Amino acid sequence: MKRLQQYTATARICAKGVFDGGLLSVAGEYLVRFLQLILLVQIWRSFGESSVLPDGMSLPVLLTYTLMASVFRQQLDIITPATSALWEGSITGRYLRPCPVLGGLAAETIGRWWIPVFLFYSVPVLLISPLLGISPLPASAWNLVFFLISLALSASLGFALDFIYASMAIRMKNGCWAAQMVREALTQLFTGALIPFAMLPGWAGQLLSWLPTGSIASAPLSIYVGGAGSSPLYLIGLQLFWNAVLWPISLWIFHKSEERMISYGG
Repeated sequence: MKRLQQYTATARICAKGVFDGGLLSVAGEYLVRFLQLILLVQIWRSFGESSVLPDGMSLPVLLTYTLMASVFRQQLDIITPATSALWEGSITGRYLRPCPVLGGLAAETIGRWWIPVFLFYSVPVLLISPLLGISPLPASAWNLVFFLISLALSASLGFALDFIYASMAIRMKNGCWAAQMVREALTQLFTGALIPFAMLPGWAGQLLSWLPTGSIASAPLSIYVGGAGSSPLYLIGLQLFWNAVLWPISLWIFHKSEERMISYGG
């Protein structure tokens, strides 16, 4: 209970500090994200008018998939402050806090990005989505239940992968920021958040869906829209498998990398 209170306090402090840099800077980020959503929606609509969508992926389903990928982007693309704190030199201060470093980084992520983005971006976008001609509703009530379970497993897997990336950044020293940029560019493609795997050639989409990155965005979003090809139980089972495999690896690699940690800045 005490540990939970510590994590909750950390998340609350980080959430309150989001607007310290000014409302315009945060609003600008949300505006860019919204414009990206509009642009992608127009691209998919042009595909639908040209009748080039694959079998089993109708235009309304594709638009709902894209909408929810934008709404839950923070949960489907976990980026903790680990790498940036290493570069800034603030990582050392996290070892002085009365809670585990990895747990504190997760709490910071939830407070700094999950809560503000959901309140000031996700909720407004969901409310105006019908005006954009997009249905925000899941395929069924059961799909919503399975989606919430899958989303939790996706976030867990995302944290495990982020700590692995952070461990690689520790070992790369000066190259850690470049690695972070490459990672962010590749994540959108290999998770299925930007382009649904159903839009890719059959073998490519199937291969990517088997990878751990495919269980991050493609699995919960496919469950939400009722995508053809895989049952919710199969996708959730695959997520459980990758969580069981990657979390021990993530913890082991991170703790081994701590021995080589060199923090710049500060």
